[in-house]
Amino acid sequence: MASWWGDDTGHTFSSVDVDTLYHRDGTIALPQNTRASTPRRVFKRADTPEPRRILVSLLSPIGDTLLATPALAALRRRYPSASLTVIVSASNAGILEGNPDVTDQILVPQGTGPTLLRFARAVRAIKAQREKFDLVVSLSAASTFVTFVSGLASKQYKLPMPPLWWLVGGHSQAFRARHTIDQYLLTIAPLVAPPTSDDERVPRLFLTLQDRSAARRLLRAHGLAPTKLLIAMHVGGDGFNGRKRWAPKRFAEVANALIERFDAHVLLIGGKVDEPLAEKTAALIPHGATVLAGSTPLKVTAALIEEATLFVGNDSAPMHMAAAVGTPAVGIFGPSDWNEFHPVGKTGYQHRVVHSNLACSPCFRYLGNDAPWIPNTCYSRACLKAITPQQVMEAATDLLAQRETDKDLSL
Repeated sequence: MASWWGDDTGHTFSSVDVDTLYHRDGTIALPQNTRASTPRRVFKRADTPEPRRILVSLLSPIGDTLLATPALAALRRRYPSASLTVIVSASNAGILEGNPDVTDQILVPQGTGPTLLRFARAVRAIKAQREKFDLVVSLSAASTFVTFVSGLASKQYKLPMPPLWWLVGGHSQAFRARHTIDQYLLTIAPLVAPPTSDDERVPRLFLTLQDRSAARRLLRAHGLAPTKLLIAMHVGGDGFNGRKRWAPKRFAEVANALIERFDAHVLLIGGKVDEPLAEKTAALIPHGATVLAGSTPLKVTAALIEEATLFVGNDSAPMHMAAAVGTPAVGIFGPSDWNEFHPVGKTGYQHRVVHSNLACSPCFRYLGNDAPWIPNTCYSRACLKAITPQQVMEAATDLLAQRETDKDLSL
């Protein structure tokens, strides 16, 4: 099926030209002579009917699910009347809860079994409804495989992958320079015009009054006044087999320094799986820390981050939640590529990325890794050990100082 899109100046571009929408550094590039302030519309062939039922296969970790929300918003703008169903792991459902771009979710039980078993569950869930869908968008390699096996390959727009990535890996600098959000937007570029502003690239998280009230009640229950300077800290993250986690001892050093210097209070947030690490970190903080990991659903965790003045954490979902709700963030990056995963917020959003400069780092990417059959056997955490508490403390202090400057300018 040939798909064409364009803008109201009359320029049209074929799907084979979509990579020209991005600069060499991976950032969005609008076509020349296009009026960025003008709403765009998509042109299609006369014999191509508008899809009425769209399936987005998003079998990805929690953070990647949040990073895909700008693509969901772009699809909704393009097809305002279509039904948009997203298939996700049940553990990720909270990220899309209340999202007006999503009509329905198909939830796949996560479980603890092998990957192929989870894929089989997803295939079964899709097959039960596959006749409903006119258009399929797959936003991960796993999603592409699942929708292919489900018999929907002919309707599928899939994540662009480097040639023969499954055999030789992907070493293209263009793939490695492009943020994950832009990888998702590139997937739907044959259907949807590119973003007209950077704000259309910001992850979308819809907090309700109930979410925010629950967060505030929890803070009051721990004796924390609204005027207290709160620092949300995430010491966990199970991505890349847990190899993206900075040491609890180093988090505690940063926490103690911030508590002493700013009279701050640290909230150790995260999921149930993060609770042991949060408790271990809290044991190294004599006063001024509260463990909330494992006690809140995803959106209440996001509401707690929103209440905080600053976020400090590993490259994981809560870091992207901070960007979505506008809380300045210090992201600690070890093996993962900060070019592909750094936090993205609205215009003026402040964040700092702290990483090592080891020759072997980064070695974990969304796209552009070695072939999947080549195991990554590095468990030394050398890239994380090279990051000192002083570096993270300086980044945090810089953001807090910027906050004070902004407050003074607003008076």
